[in-house]
Amino acid sequence: MVIHDRSYSRWKGDRDGSVPGAAVILQAGLRRGVATLFRRKIPAVILILLAFGPFVFAFGFLLVRFYILTNIGQFPGPASALQDPEVAAVSQVSAENVYTYLFLVQWPFVMLACVLLGSGLVAEDKRANALELYLSRPVTVRQYLLGKLGTIAIFIAAVTLVPTLVLTVEQLALTWGDFPEMGRLLLMMLRTMAACAIWIAVPSLLIVAASSLTAKARNAAILWMAVIVMLEFVASNILLEIFGDDRFHLLQIGWNIRQVGAWILGDSSADHLLATVPVWASALVLACWIAACVRIMTTRVKPVEVVA
Repeated sequence: MVIHDRSYSRWKGDRDGSVPGAAVILQAGLRRGVATLFRRKIPAVILILLAFGPFVFAFGFLLVRFYILTNIGQFPGPASALQDPEVAAVSQVSAENVYTYLFLVQWPFVMLACVLLGSGLVAEDKRANALELYLSRPVTVRQYLLGKLGTIAIFIAAVTLVPTLVLTVEQLALTWGDFPEMGRLLLMMLRTMAACAIWIAVPSLLIVAASSLTAKARNAAILWMAVIVMLEFVASNILLEIFGDDRFHLLQIGWNIRQVGAWILGDSSADHLLATVPVWASALVLACWIAACVRIMTTRVKPVEVVA
């Protein structure tokens, strides 16, 4: 497509200079996402309370537990209950608890973020003919896609990575001076960031790729949900029932993310670590999905030739 644009004749900048195109796209995407989320304020507030409710409860519980245990003489009854091994195991930042929070508690909000905030990232630009406007300026396809991916990645990280890191830092501060525990928490922080990188990247790529295939956000959301539901709950389960082979779990995108995430976190108790399905196979499937999404996005989002 050729855009005849005479505006550069009045532009005093350097055409060959670097332009923060990704930052511009990211800023516009965040504004649009926040406006979409708060279009109806009461449902938005309820959704935010549900998403961050477990985090706020865990944050307060760690503070209360620390206060009671440091003042054990004033609270002998609660202190003895909080010193129970089962209560201590539930309240600490461990691989099992982090896995449960990230992949079992927060997964509905990751799905909602992708459907509500990610489906229109590229589709709405195509519908409004804004894609040609962006790419006729000094914004490359790479910058445009990085900005869109960064937008949905920030929203997903806000309900997954950020609360987990805050809880880890809180427990790190409460156990300051206990060097073995501090070392364990620092290692857990690194493991959490690596697991969340997979948990954030794959859904972000999938929803942006789906959004680039259509000019309506609703169609992109339907396409994304159809692929997830068909692979996660229908096709794989039917094949598992017929053939009884655990390798059909590899068809499930979410299952592969959880298996790789459990392996990175070191959670050996996770049900998704199957001896019959190696972790490298799940990682290979996710790599293929990532490559396919990148191919779709670069094919559907094409550069524009500007003729001054």
